[in-house]
Amino acid sequence: MTFLLTVKGQEKKDLVISVSSGLLTSPIYENTSAQGFYKIDFDYYLTSRHVITTNYLAGQHYYYDDILSNDPSGIVYKDGTNSIAEYRTTSVMYKHKVIDYSQFSIVPGAGIGMMTHTREYPYQQLNTFTTGKSSWSDLVFPISLDINYKIFSRWQFGLSGGFLVHPDFPILALKGGPRLSFVLP
Repeated sequence: MTFLLTVKGQEKKDLVISVSSGLLTSPIYENTSAQGFYKIDFDYYLTSRHVITTNYLAGQHYYYDDILSNDPSGIVYKDGTNSIAEYRTTSVMYKHKVIDYSQFSIVPGAGIGMMTHTREYPYQQLNTFTTGKSSWSDLVFPISLDINYKIFSRWQFGLSGGFLVHPDFPILALKGGPRLSFVLP
């Protein structure tokens, strides 16, 4: 009933498209070397403070793999890594503007999504050195924090950060970087 009353009495119906990019890393892998991510958000404002978001996140980081890799040479790059972990996540989130001034806002959010996680590592098969791949998909719970500053009537610039919580790991990935948003007319 509360949801129906909230939707029926909508005071704002903006759709905001945001893109963000930055660094992504993980606390569960050895010798991680942060690499890039990009994310696109579609924020639908139910009210001026309540937001439903769908988004897509893609990113990767380097790490040292000594579990899946059977490469006896132990080739390690200068940064102490030998493998790549990639993330592809599609999720739905609820966000709430905790601070909402005319030019500035802080918006935390939480949600649920589906993630595909792929690892690429050195692998030896007979006398051939190659690259092995391991991939799995599972449920993930994204947590985010967006800080926005209105630069024009329909444009906002800010920072986006957050992490992915996975049922088997406390925190699977951490991310942060700049964010650019456009309010559709």
